[in-house]
Amino acid sequence: MDRFIAIGEVVKAVGLRGEVKLYPLLDFFEPLLDSGFLIWDDGAEVEVVGHRVNGNTVVLKVSGMTDRTAAEGLVGRSLGFDRDNYLQDDFPRPDGGLPFRYLGRLVETVSGEVVGVVEEVRFTVSNYLLVVAGEKMEILIPAVEPILLLNLGLSGNLVIDPPEGLLDVQSG
Repeated sequence: MDRFIAIGEVVKAVGLRGEVKLYPLLDFFEPLLDSGFLIWDDGAEVEVVGHRVNGNTVVLKVSGMTDRTAAEGLVGRSLGFDRDNYLQDDFPRPDGGLPFRYLGRLVETVSGEVVGVVEEVRFTVSNYLLVVAGEKMEILIPAVEPILLLNLGLSGNLVIDPPEGLLDVQSG
């Protein structure tokens, strides 16, 4: 399913009542767990009826999972959403949006200079870094305003207004 955006992977069954442990991925956003937008990696709808944070994971209770055997059947599955639903008004997303939407997009400066294509998004303590494949090397661009001009959509070029030296330091 090429429109599937994973937010987490089920890594193990927990207890005897059908709960599972979800390892959050880069596009994880906890309010999604309370939404009607969740699906499994095969497109089947998912209803999370309860969740709690447990260290760096989240323990989920999924509708229809009543025992450990059923929960063990979910291990290895990915939980996420259909990217086509992302722009719906009631879709839960953080103020800056989710990082999947940067991947594969062309980055250019406000003056129109092409920088490269976003190949990866990394999470730092305070923000995302766009890993852009430039002509000569990889360029790391902080995905923060005022460097990255706000673009909450899923297509089109990303426009940056880099501070003096950002592109020179990384390409020199």
